[in-house]
Amino acid sequence: MDVVMPQLGETVAEGKIASWFKNLGDTVAEGETLFEIETDKVTMEVQALGAGVLSDIRVAAGETVPVGTVVCVIGGDVVAPKPKAEAAPAAAPAAVSKGNGGAPPPTPMPVIPASDPVTAGPMDIYHEVRTPTAGFGPAAASGNGVRMTPLARRLAAQQGLDAATLSAAAKAAGRDRIGKADVLAAAAKAPAAAPAVAPAPSAAPAAARAPEAPRPGTRTTFNTVRKMTGTRLTQSWTTIPHVFQATEADFSNVDRVRNARKAAFKERHGVSLTYLPFIARAVCIAIGEFPLVNARFDGDGLEVPNEVNLGIAVDLSHNGLVVPVVKNADELTVVGLAKAFARQIDKAKAGKLTPDDYNGGTYTISNNGSFGTLFTAPIINPPQVAILSTDAVKKKPVAIEVDGSDVVVVRPVGMLAQSFDHRAFDGAYSAAFLAKLKQVIETRDWASEVA
Repeated sequence: MDVVMPQLGETVAEGKIASWFKNLGDTVAEGETLFEIETDKVTMEVQALGAGVLSDIRVAAGETVPVGTVVCVIGGDVVAPKPKAEAAPAAAPAAVSKGNGGAPPPTPMPVIPASDPVTAGPMDIYHEVRTPTAGFGPAAASGNGVRMTPLARRLAAQQGLDAATLSAAAKAAGRDRIGKADVLAAAAKAPAAAPAVAPAPSAAPAAARAPEAPRPGTRTTFNTVRKMTGTRLTQSWTTIPHVFQATEADFSNVDRVRNARKAAFKERHGVSLTYLPFIARAVCIAIGEFPLVNARFDGDGLEVPNEVNLGIAVDLSHNGLVVPVVKNADELTVVGLAKAFARQIDKAKAGKLTPDDYNGGTYTISNNGSFGTLFTAPIINPPQVAILSTDAVKKKPVAIEVDGSDVVVVRPVGMLAQSFDHRAFDGAYSAAFLAKLKQVIETRDWASEVA
């Protein structure tokens, strides 16, 4: 049975073997984790579809190979490892196995997301503080002979568990490997430390999981995901002619509905009624008149899809971003969008997103408003041609005309900022889209969509 590098996103062309959980010649049970992979989108564990003996490892830990490359083989005679695979720290894509020759390509194995995905979307600007560690391959082990997977190390750091203590406990129990399950079991047994000061009621729940900030005088090492993100961002920024436009919208019409119904909405639907579903609904309506905003590059032209699949940037406690996609968002009301976003956000924070959750996006929204930002100029996620940033809605003085006279009133105002690819359309088209978006937000009968 050939096990191949799976497709983890439509724009992901290759993946890196971060670590192996099995050695050559080991018996593999169906559902057991074989290896961990890293791409510029996500870190995931790949599980065995069938049982047998791991007879051939063709891609060593640390190597990057194209999607569809045979990574290992389960079943058959054990093949001795090649010296080249042991010596090469990171083979170029062109130097990897050429697969099955003329035979039909093998069916990709299903992938199971890690419990704490380290992911990076096109707008990711965060650093993950991570202690450099040796790779976890067939020959990689700690000082006491106990191996620890990169995923287990990250989990241990998040749970405040000492890696040396975990290794000593594993060795005492006669085990030579520490995985995710071992760390979670140790965390469940560890006594919870009482906080010195009770958290403020308004404190964000994610604050407790925020990574430790780099200390002055130290050096922060980029992990593989950060390096890939940097490459992807640089490629997007240097190859796409970005243009940035912004407009302000009066959210008074939205606020009247939110303030009157948000308590009942939360009780009835179990999710909060934020500004995001209103903005997303307005985006879908505006795209109906300006479909090129929703287009994707396809060779030397544009593909204009029939549906609107919205990608929503989700922050993972400053450990990076994921951009799950809400499919057919243009068919949903404000209520439907609120529920769909809540589901995707919950899955993202629980590490339960699947490759399909990342695929098919046609337009992306970067929602920074909860951090109080004024405006953001996001970087486009190719092959998409535009991306919207929604920032904080704040009360501001606004001049309006009443009975022929100018009057200054206080209104909730928010910035809507779009970066677009100038090859796809011009500034006038983008400006007209933003004007329509503003009009929908300010004048639509939102009460009819929120129950």
